Amino acid sequence: MKFFSIIGNIIESIAQTYLLEGSIATIKEVAKKAGVSVSTVSHVVNKTRFVSDRLRNKVLSVIERLEYQPNQIARSLRRKSSNSLGLIIADITNPFFSEMARSIDYHSFLQNYSIILCNSGGNKEKEELYINRWSEWQVDGIIIVSSSLPQFHLNSLSKPEMPITLVDMDCPGYTMDSISIDNFSGGKLAAEHLISLGHKRIACIYGSLDTKYKQERVNGFRAAMNEAGIEVEEPLIARADFDIGSSMNVALRLLEMENRPTAIFVCGDLMAYGAMQAAFIKDLKIPDDLSVVGFDDIYISKYTLPPLTTVKQPIDEMAEEAVKCFLGRREDPGKTSRIVKLNPQLEIRSSTAPLM
Repeated sequence: MKFFSIIGNIIESIAQTYLLEGSIATIKEVAKKAGVSVSTVSHVVNKTRFVSDRLRNKVLSVIERLEYQPNQIARSLRRKSSNSLGLIIADITNPFFSEMARSIDYHSFLQNYSIILCNSGGNKEKEELYINRWSEWQVDGIIIVSSSLPQFHLNSLSKPEMPITLVDMDCPGYTMDSISIDNFSGGKLAAEHLISLGHKRIACIYGSLDTKYKQERVNGFRAAMNEAGIEVEEPLIARADFDIGSSMNVALRLLEMENRPTAIFVCGDLMAYGAMQAAFIKDLKIPDDLSVVGFDDIYISKYTLPPLTTVKQPIDEMAEEAVKCFLGRREDPGKTSRIVKLNPQLEIRSSTAPLM
């Protein structure tokens, strides 16, 4: 019996050791072990006041032994800063948004900020929920890419201590900074390119007209057609969802017309892939039988078959400007809103050719 008692004591001792090692040390425990006050530990960790080398080394030794990790949430609440940014994007499955998120994360990291990502799925309630929740979490700012919330409502949610920066949409007349491109010029570039190749019966597939910047792409297309003296046929202006399948179905209907279009401008690269798939289904060769122009110039567009001609959005530059706007707003919350509008450019590849 004595043998089993000894074994039991050993097992209990080992268990207690593992429990202690697995427990999360607190700042009070560090102070007690080091024989100093809690405030001294805090000053050592945060480097907020002079502490003698002897005491500092003693505290650091205990911190290392106990594997103490400062409570970042508590520190954020005290400092009213978390060195973090909330990032809301509309659809993580769309390469344009994932590339934008990656670039914003990169430029934020260079400035010692981390990203908390929310994929809103175009849900207004979800966007508002995250904005309010991040305000409680003391994030330093929010960057929203293609928000679904009305601009006036976004303005009411923006606060000096938690600025909101908009990307891929403009917000004139409001207090928020915004980064966008000249979408009107982009739509015009696409149409002018197709017109220069001899195309006159040109279709346009758009994703939505619920925001001004999306309307501008179609408006630019219409303007180029009008300036060239080419009538815009309304049946050739068609709406699809922002995905490949929906765009493919819309393009199929256009290509089934008795007098089908010889070219299609699609207001997003992802949707353009759907139009290219529709051409494949109809046994039409691109660009011999159908020219296709997209919009965005996401990474994969260089490697489609054939490579896609598209209007380039400068994603990395937009991301860098968004982080700059946030940093400027942190330094001066009362500064005048900064509206940055970048110029698009046409990337001509093999999906367009002269009308045969």
